[in-house]
Amino acid sequence: MHIRITPAEVLGLVKVAGQPVPPVITSVSGEGDVVRVVADLRRIDALPGPLKLAVRIAPIVRADVRVVAFVAGVATLQVEANAAGMPAHKLLSMAAGPIEQALAQQKLPPGVVDIQQDARIAVDVERLLEAKLPGLTVTNLRLAEGEILLDGSVG
Repeated sequence: MHIRITPAEVLGLVKVAGQPVPPVITSVSGEGDVVRVVADLRRIDALPGPLKLAVRIAPIVRADVRVVAFVAGVATLQVEANAAGMPAHKLLSMAAGPIEQALAQQKLPPGVVDIQQDARIAVDVERLLEAKLPGLTVTNLRLAEGEILLDGSVG
């Protein structure tokens, strides 16, 4: 099966499925091979100390996310983020704790998202799907023309 879907449509499907969209996300769109995400960090309750200060100065973060690899069911994403025009992706590792908490609240398995030091995020798509949509297997994932392109099978 081949699926072409925009990032905004993905959020719509999440809502239709009765799953909460993280309140920190204020918009998401696709452009070329990039997903653009806008987040309002003031909507996160539990932030580490250094991020609390940064949020007071620049609460809105804009991030460009690219899929740089998809191997063995794991998508590696490259993140370039800025807040008030300043690079913020280097602070991504500080957000690992709040992200893990948000995933746990969604009843997702621990460790399905790995925030790495180099502004990369490894997402274990296979384990995520196993937890939420058993029987769906993704064999390829990429971004193009503002859409998420999935190859997979149901079985």
